[in-house]
Amino acid sequence: MKKSYWIYGVALFIILIISAQPLLAQNDFSLNPNKRIKFISEPSRYGQVGVAYNYTAVAVSADTTAVIRYYTGSNVPDGFSIDSVTGVVNWIPQEKGWFVINLYAASTKSNVAVQNFIVSVVGGNGIVQGRVIEALNNDNGIPHIIIEVLQATNTSITNIGCYSYLTRTDENGYYRISNIDPGKYKIRAISPTPKYESQWYDGKDNPADADVVTILDSVSTAPTIIDFKLRGGVEILPLVNVSGVVTDENLQPIKPTTNIFFVRYGFALNCKDTTDDYRESFNLGAWRSDFKLDGRSHHVYHAKGDTLGNYSLKIPRGVYIAFAKAPGYSKEFYLDKSDILSANLIVLKDDSSGINFTLIPIPTAPLGTIEGQVIDSSLDIGVPSRIIATRDRWTSGEAWHSFRSYVVDTDSLGRYTIDSLLPGSYIVFALPLGNYTPAFYTNDTLSTRWKKASRVLVNGNTVDDINIYVRRIPVIANGYSKIFGKVRCSSASETAAGAFVYAYRNGEPAGYAITDDRGKYSVEGLAPGEYTISVDRLGCQEAPAVSATVSYSITGKPDNASVDFSIDVTTGVEQPASGRPVKFVLMQNYPNPFNPSTAIDYTLDRAGIVTLKVYNLLGQEVYTLVDGYQNAGSYHTTFNAKGLSSGIYFYRLKTQNAVQTRKMILLQ
Repeated sequence: MKKSYWIYGVALFIILIISAQPLLAQNDFSLNPNKRIKFISEPSRYGQVGVAYNYTAVAVSADTTAVIRYYTGSNVPDGFSIDSVTGVVNWIPQEKGWFVINLYAASTKSNVAVQNFIVSVVGGNGIVQGRVIEALNNDNGIPHIIIEVLQATNTSITNIGCYSYLTRTDENGYYRISNIDPGKYKIRAISPTPKYESQWYDGKDNPADADVVTILDSVSTAPTIIDFKLRGGVEILPLVNVSGVVTDENLQPIKPTTNIFFVRYGFALNCKDTTDDYRESFNLGAWRSDFKLDGRSHHVYHAKGDTLGNYSLKIPRGVYIAFAKAPGYSKEFYLDKSDILSANLIVLKDDSSGINFTLIPIPTAPLGTIEGQVIDSSLDIGVPSRIIATRDRWTSGEAWHSFRSYVVDTDSLGRYTIDSLLPGSYIVFALPLGNYTPAFYTNDTLSTRWKKASRVLVNGNTVDDINIYVRRIPVIANGYSKIFGKVRCSSASETAAGAFVYAYRNGEPAGYAITDDRGKYSVEGLAPGEYTISVDRLGCQEAPAVSATVSYSITGKPDNASVDFSIDVTTGVEQPASGRPVKFVLMQNYPNPFNPSTAIDYTLDRAGIVTLKVYNLLGQEVYTLVDGYQNAGSYHTTFNAKGLSSGIYFYRLKTQNAVQTRKMILLQ
């Protein structure tokens, strides 16, 4: 059960803030690198009812003279506390469920560090352990294989929880997971590289055929032993030869050396599918050191064109996205696509030739640059991502008539630079790697909808601070069911490739998928229950959301759901509602607590002079967000508290006829 302790947590946190005011007052919360603080301890993700949860938080500061103190956030379970000096957590869970934990470390000379995690509390002592080896070499254990254990019954996450457990094999291929709730499960081994083939137990390709494993309470029985034998390693997986030619628009070889890349589809687009789970692999750090599309990971294959533009390379069978690039030319994906989201997939089963690319020279124009960072909206940390900037195709009368997209990777801290941009208006989008929902850049809120995106104007200049905030997908809905279907476009000239299909449960994002070049999608990894499914595609009207339910049979087979959509091409961006709203409303800011930015939504029932201001605990005005005439409608804005001290603040919306005030908490 995912339980909210908000009321009690806020009261406790207010007491904490008030009692800590002397400490906060003397802290220097600047971003000086010499004063930064960070957690170096890793919390346990699992607990057991009636058993003390074992964790000691440890944070360090770059300044060795700093004194560090530890505190809990507002959203912690009853009975949960932490020793402010030693960092020892005191908590004996009293019920099963999923619990969100927020811990903070503050020092006399550093920024406040945040550690956010979820603890799964179970009621038993089940243990599953085993070894992952090569199919043709029993002595060769395989390290770093992800083992995922998923509950195989229709338990609702609204009562005792739908549990999933994760670990990785050690250097010799061994693994062990403790504190598992006794019951029926399906287990899979996920290889983070294409050197081995992932599989469900025992040797199955999909969860429907996977064996159901009964895990007993290990207090009275021996641990459950589950071993895997993966193809690969000494048994070399089949390779295919791919070849083609890269030319310019006149079918002439390009003088600068061309570089051709074939990237595994799931790795390129952060996919979660029936067998593999690239998102969880990114979360576990499998490729954080080299996640780029043109990098040197095991999922990227590279070739160079010869003097005639020809190339050839051998790669494993599979599904790929391919692109070519050369100095002075725009990057092109297969079949003349500039957008990775709608790029044509290449399914390689046998040798394939004729995979050709035509590169277009960058026009002579005042080229510009967009810079920014992708940021976790809750933890205020950078998130490695793919970035897509699309030149506005709905702008008429522009000089170059180019509607292309530009695709780049961020660095490991989520920072990005997109250069060589033609003058024009751009929509900027982030596809974060790991369990995050994609998002558009918007200057007033976090949004997964393209119509809420803010335009970025480029004209030979550099536009910086184009920061995109993304939201983490909670893990409480993990399972092995899926919702699949097809998205069709009403226009015969438009395909439905590159659309995002989102699954929400109880208002929280549970997963998403990207439609392929045929418009097909599959949202994988869902636990049993009812979901709200919606679709969003750049340049298209939003289709009505649809409900869908997935479940498991008595034997643990997934009963999946199918949902199709039809979307219409639009001609512009949605504007704030012009109709008269039902009432005057100031919404609670999100996220709350926040650091350093938070979104505020409000609705006006009539036009007039509007002010939206922020005040501290003493009633002093610290920031004005809105001050002017506004029409009736719904509005969004963002408050960036960078430079302010941690504590409680109030924000007040005032018109000639009404006023509302709400409270928010800053943890800087």
